Amino acid sequence: MKTIPVLPENDIRHSDRRHPVDFLEPLPTPEDHLQRICEVLSRTFGWVAEADTVEQKGLRASVVLYCVRADLLGSATLEQLGATTGTPQAVVDELVSDFCHSIGW
Repeated sequence: MKTIPVLPENDIRHSDRRHPVDFLEPLPTPEDHLQRICEVLSRTFGWVAEADTVEQKGLRASVVLYCVRADLLGSATLEQLGATTGTPQAVVDELVSDFCHSIGW
């Protein structure tokens, strides 16, 4: 009698390397990646440009940097960013939340 080996469930060694959704949707092409990058940049610049004053635009740009590349701001905190324009901490926190929502994070 020949026995059939039983494979343990969820063992990566016995799985197909693709996620099940990959079988339903094609893998993204380089053009798809470029389109997504352009879309995110467009939303980001649009979000910054929505501010009324230059100071508010600067604060929004700083919030973007804080969210995306905090290392570029040095040791600046969100509280310090708001203090430079006289913006309360709650408003700065709301800007962070609004930015993340605007670009789909």
